[in-house]
Amino acid sequence: MSRIEYYAQLRKLITQMEADMGTADLSEIERNVISAMVLISEGTDKPIHLSQLRDHALLASMPQPSLYRAFQNLIKAKLIKKAGTSRSGLYSPKFKRIS
Repeated sequence: MSRIEYYAQLRKLITQMEADMGTADLSEIERNVISAMVLISEGTDKPIHLSQLRDHALLASMPQPSLYRAFQNLIKAKLIKKAGTSRSGLYSPKFKRIS
């Protein structure tokens, strides 16, 4: 199998997993935010500072307004929550862990 065929199979698998997890309706940016939160938190529910997320490889090239909009959408969808004070910049994941 060629590299492009492996890539296509991987994309198909990811699409199926996103549908199974209920994240298929999220934007790519929102899925990247959730993925970065999981990677940074190392599978825990500890609060993550917004600066950690902005610096993560999945989000580093994202325009800040898009990142903030994704945060607001994820908060409304109850997939993440604000932690600490309203100005703390801390967020916690609220989504189920899949083992």
